[in-house]
Amino acid sequence: MKTKILSILLLTFCMLDLAFSQDIQVVFDEISMKKESSGSNEKVLVNKYKALPRDTVRLRIIEKAREYLGVNYKWGASGENGFDCSGYVKYVFGQFGYMLPHSSYQQYNTSRRLTEKKARPGDLVFFVTRGERISHVGIYLGDNSFIHAPSTGKQVRIESLDTGFFRKNLAGFGTIF
Repeated sequence: MKTKILSILLLTFCMLDLAFSQDIQVVFDEISMKKESSGSNEKVLVNKYKALPRDTVRLRIIEKAREYLGVNYKWGASGENGFDCSGYVKYVFGQFGYMLPHSSYQQYNTSRRLTEKKARPGDLVFFVTRGERISHVGIYLGDNSFIHAPSTGKQVRIESLDTGFFRKNLAGFGTIF
């Protein structure tokens, strides 16, 4: 049993090393293995890995984000029954193991800045809609469109960055990948 666990750990480290040298991400799923040495039914939790291209993770994030089109905006919420903008982003990314803060300003500070030209689907897009600091966030879909939870009385929707309001208030892009 110890040999199996050590083999799995070694493979995990190799996959992580590969992830840093290639453009892939290692996704871990928890599985259980029967403890063989004592013959008991005690379970030992082990991480099973699979390598996914980062583009695949991005596409899955976008697919998941689209599942919530039409869900009502609800200030302070981050669940399937309602979202505010940062709660929506936090919830969608959380489905893939990314733990983001529940604040557009903090999500901005957590992400790595990108130029608009380098932004890719699955990256974050930030806006200053009131005051002087980041106050709104969405998930970039590519082709100047993004998905977000807009404001009270509205639902999760897709918008264009070319719309005057969003272009005027665009603060920038960020990535967590």
